[in-house]
Amino acid sequence: MARLSLRQLRHRASLAKWSKVDWSKQNCELVDEMGLSRERIRQIRQQVGAPKPTPGHPRMHKSAQALQWAKENLEKLKGLSRAELERKYGLSRWQGSAVSQFLKPFLRNGRRKHRWDLMNFRLPNQDLERIWRLPYNMVGPHRVLKQLQRPTWYFRQGRGYMHFTGRGEREAYRRAVKAEERNAARHFAQA
Repeated sequence: MARLSLRQLRHRASLAKWSKVDWSKQNCELVDEMGLSRERIRQIRQQVGAPKPTPGHPRMHKSAQALQWAKENLEKLKGLSRAELERKYGLSRWQGSAVSQFLKPFLRNGRRKHRWDLMNFRLPNQDLERIWRLPYNMVGPHRVLKQLQRPTWYFRQGRGYMHFTGRGEREAYRRAVKAEERNAARHFAQA
């Protein structure tokens, strides 16, 4: 009986190790599992004599898996926005396209971020931004875009104080601010 060299023994051990791999998977899936490069997976596949991966875009398989996962977990996913779906469950954008098409009727529209319809535009822009937690200088452009009324109360340019025209205006302004704060608090409590 001929003795095998160390190199031949290593080769046989390597073939035995790689023959246990599920070669029906795409190369990109094996790359993710094993941490090797695509080229190395291709070389090993050829060396072992495993069949080539099925034709088709490699991402389609992962997308199909993500879609199957979404169908199985539909109850947990209802009412989330796309951003929450990505943040909580780690679905990337390319997976999200098929998944979001399936989940579209069940997802909350994450684009409608600010409740403009609930805001009292009689108040100054700065107050609305503070109360509704909006970024600086966001209410003014929205007011112009939608051709909304000018605020009833406003800050004097260059003076740094509110301008009130008549008696009781200051108190009316304070009541409006308090009402807006309660309105925003109710909205944020429901969200």
